[in-house]
Amino acid sequence: MPPRRTRGIRKKYNHDPLAILDDNSNSDPNNSTSDPLPAAGSPSSDGDFTHSPAAANNASEDDDDDDALPSNASADDGVHSDPDSGPTTTKPPARTRLKPRRLRNAGAGMVQSRKSSHHIPTYPHETRVVTRVYAGPLRRYARYTALRDIMYGPEYHRIRIVWDLDNRFRDWALLPPRRRGANGVTRTPWVPRGFERGEEGRGVAVWEGRRGETDETGERLPGVEGVVALMGPWEGQEEVRFERGEGRALEAKTGGTVVGEGDKMGGWMFDVGGIPLAMAWAPSKGKEAQVLAVAAVPFSDQEPVRNQSVPVPEKLDTEAGWVQFWRIKRGKVEGEKGLALPDSSPPQLATVKFFTWGRPKRLEWCPVPLDAAGLCGVLAVLFGDGRARVLDVGSMDDVAETLYEQVHAPIVTLGNLNAYNVSVTCLTWVNVNRLALGHSDGSITLWSLRPPKLLKRFGTHNNYLIDICSGYPSNPFLLASVPVGGCATVTDLTLPSAESTYFPVPAINFQPHALCWSEQMQGFMALYPSSTPTTTVAFLHHRFPCQARSIITGPNAATCVSAGATHPYVLVGSADGSVYACNALHKLFKQKGEVLKKVRVMEHEYRPAEDDGSSRDEDGGPVRGFVRVLQGFLPEANDDPRTEKRKEVDRKRKLARKKKRGGRGAEEPVEEEEVGSRAVTHEPLTRVTNVAWNPNLEFSCWAAFSMASGLVRVMDLGID
Repeated sequence: MPPRRTRGIRKKYNHDPLAILDDNSNSDPNNSTSDPLPAAGSPSSDGDFTHSPAAANNASEDDDDDDALPSNASADDGVHSDPDSGPTTTKPPARTRLKPRRLRNAGAGMVQSRKSSHHIPTYPHETRVVTRVYAGPLRRYARYTALRDIMYGPEYHRIRIVWDLDNRFRDWALLPPRRRGANGVTRTPWVPRGFERGEEGRGVAVWEGRRGETDETGERLPGVEGVVALMGPWEGQEEVRFERGEGRALEAKTGGTVVGEGDKMGGWMFDVGGIPLAMAWAPSKGKEAQVLAVAAVPFSDQEPVRNQSVPVPEKLDTEAGWVQFWRIKRGKVEGEKGLALPDSSPPQLATVKFFTWGRPKRLEWCPVPLDAAGLCGVLAVLFGDGRARVLDVGSMDDVAETLYEQVHAPIVTLGNLNAYNVSVTCLTWVNVNRLALGHSDGSITLWSLRPPKLLKRFGTHNNYLIDICSGYPSNPFLLASVPVGGCATVTDLTLPSAESTYFPVPAINFQPHALCWSEQMQGFMALYPSSTPTTTVAFLHHRFPCQARSIITGPNAATCVSAGATHPYVLVGSADGSVYACNALHKLFKQKGEVLKKVRVMEHEYRPAEDDGSSRDEDGGPVRGFVRVLQGFLPEANDDPRTEKRKEVDRKRKLARKKKRGGRGAEEPVEEEEVGSRAVTHEPLTRVTNVAWNPNLEFSCWAAFSMASGLVRVMDLGID
């Protein structure tokens, strides 16, 4: 039969539901998606990949493609066969070249076409090209269609998924919509049906009935003074005092604390009484309240020396630590496909767990809801003694007063490698029974929790690991790790001895919580390496992590990043106390000349109290500091402000040169100004330490921001 011709036929992207193909789907002749993809290097029956001498000559004349001819063919061959014409015939060549064309380096200048997704470029043999150069099919100048097909293709169903996601959120350029379904937030489309239900069943089987040793104890949190916060609109802010363990509900429009009947709630704010180093939402399903875990340390651990006359304690008691669990109730749900709205009741400090293993530094919940096992969840915590421990958190549905518990023995203790001066520095969940740890010597270990066992240890870096993250749920075998000095690396756990790649720009990074996995976009969000204080967050696709794409840039150094689990929106906290948000998927598939926006969600500013104790609130009580919180900012361009200033300076210099030469268009005056702005030093407790999107579907628009002043802000960022 004659070969199938598909050239000139455009595939249609319809909105029919995707079906998971079984093993017998290839027998259906009407199923176009069941055709097997042609293997690289094998003859294909597709007209787009058929190589013949005539087609090669035509391609070289029309497309000027140097790679059109196979390596075993020449331009003088005139023999070709046609199944419909019978015997083989010989024709003169269409055109002969008097001078052979110079072959280009396929890895350095490949033409963007459909073949580039299947073609494996050769390694560059040019001695002037260093080895830290990406020479794959994805190009820096690749735009919307080419970028989508290469990054998410060539499988049609994967291209269709990202096509649908882009169309779903394209009209929402700043913040996610407050609804679910075809035009709102959705569960991950990158896993098969029934995956989440199966993970919940496995999680219940692993953790049901497993408890640690705890007992009730009295309150032992360190006593600190309250903080005064200026809340509400900027032209008429009111003074509100927060005490440790106290929270308030906030009005949505102005962010004030005066809540009346009919007011729309926008979120909450509460004081944890310390510096929150880590924060995470508990996964749940169908709960009336959400649980937020916060790991805080005393202010004395990071207290700067302000007055030389005040004596500094030689040694602090760092053996005690605690984790707070805050319970936040939800309000009504608007419509059948709406999301949960905030409730007018204040947040409640439900439980405080105490430990004697040092200060808690990192914490992460098991990514599967464990409501069927009678647990709020299972929490992995990294402590100051260099070990990671897994704790059970009981149900918090009927908690009337704050419960204080002393934990004597966890479920599992991990990190003992019998190596000198090697401690755990970061952690991440791989699945319900696997935990990956990063160590101070640069190695990564994979642990089984039941039974507790070290499965694998492999060296990825040669210095201290600052952050680690897995691609759960769709790619749990991928681990991204960032060292203090070196390159961000992606490791494949299925073959860790060989399968690893990195972003080829070495950098020095001391900032944790700046690496996260974006499930909707199938890649990692991380700080863009730079020689200056890093202000840009980049996207690294899990198949092309060597080429980073800029997503959002702030005016100050970024301190934390969070990507949504049910939408492609990104939150970035910075050292100046501001939090920015943008649509990362829209930024990735930006058209040339398209202007994109970002929005400042809130701004936090802290001023410390006087050392002599003269700082008082309006009632005369002592305070530890003063806070001002602003919101309601207008959208701004999602571009680097330093780049815009550079363009303006270059434009003025060109006008000056034209005026000096007597040319036209030099009518504007030229002013001497510096390209880079002055560095601004902010108070250490002004910075945003953590940002976190809620991973649960009904609460997808809830986001939590923790500030170094001890305040935590929870906001509903959904747009009607």
